Amino acid sequence: MKATMSTWTAAGAFALAALFLFQTTLHAGREDCGELPKNFPVPAVEAANEDLNTPNDYSSVVEEDERAGVVYLALSNGSSPNANDCGLSPSNDQGAWTGWGGPIDLENVTIGEGGGTRNEIVIGGVYYKRGLGAHAVSTLEYDLSGANYVQFEAWVGMSDEKDPGGCGHGGTSDFTFSIDGTEIVKTPTLPGADGGENVAPFEVKFDIPANAEKLTIVMGDGGDGIGCDHSSIGDAKLLTSEALSVDPNGKASALWGTLKSTR
Repeated sequence: MKATMSTWTAAGAFALAALFLFQTTLHAGREDCGELPKNFPVPAVEAANEDLNTPNDYSSVVEEDERAGVVYLALSNGSSPNANDCGLSPSNDQGAWTGWGGPIDLENVTIGEGGGTRNEIVIGGVYYKRGLGAHAVSTLEYDLSGANYVQFEAWVGMSDEKDPGGCGHGGTSDFTFSIDGTEIVKTPTLPGADGGENVAPFEVKFDIPANAEKLTIVMGDGGDGIGCDHSSIGDAKLLTSEALSVDPNGKASALWGTLKSTR
């Protein structure tokens, strides 16, 4: 009996360790989202000091979140409630995804100046490796039934591709996030620039109720029409409880540390 229990314990511990390793190494990354343009019309440029007169310059970078249990919002790779290798794509009609410059057929880029002119996502001097770009007015609906999501996180604002002050202020937009028809977050109107400086990205973070079915994101025109409203959402992601048990630097949760110490 002791030998049997020992064998079971070893096998169980091995299976648990294998599962943990699989979960932490399995990740749908940016490289799974398809090819980016070979040349960006307004390339992102790293700069020590951000200058409003230089479009798409940035002084900080938000890297891809590689924790297991992180599902990025995507756009062009299907409409299943189950995330694919790139992320979770909208379930509503593609015609609603962007108010101008469609169809959207690339991931992790801005709307650019129409088809074939996409740029990398820079909001308020921050470069985002993952994100969404559209033109107001844009409506995106995501089916949440494919996983037990518990939290949503993102940063929103105007694409810096419209610097230095397209339409006088780099465009304006407001962003509304709703769950099953109930408004959760509505941002103030966000211009691209204010007082001669870029406007910093606006953080959006909220819990997702159990059994939620649909996340709706509306990128509005800020109340002044859609001119120059190149709206962007950086690092837009859904988190499961698994993601919240591992910190962004990849450290295991306290629970896993306990499991390891009792093997």
